[in-house]
Amino acid sequence: MIYSNEEIELTLNFYSIAKLHIDNLNQAIQFKELNDLEKNEYVFYSHIVSKVIYWLKELLPDELEIISLRNFENKTFDLISIHVGYANHSSIVRKYNSIINKVRKLNNEQVY
Repeated sequence: MIYSNEEIELTLNFYSIAKLHIDNLNQAIQFKELNDLEKNEYVFYSHIVSKVIYWLKELLPDELEIISLRNFENKTFDLISIHVGYANHSSIVRKYNSIINKVRKLNNEQVY
């Protein structure tokens, strides 16, 4: 499936939530069998997590840091530029957009 840049950002932003839901469902499995809705949720959240893990493995360390700060820690571009030592926030926005484009290309190349 081909994702737009917006879909990639939404998937990255949803990653932390998906991990929490998987943890909760894994705990539920210990006490009871999952119903059909819970099984579908487990598949959905697992797909999100596996997709993002694949993307993250392909990023360089500086790219991973920017994605983590922006999408997992919800930092502003101004704060990210200060954290990583960029001169201004527009430089970090360009870098972030190039990372999202890289992920989009990775996703389009990924074989299912």
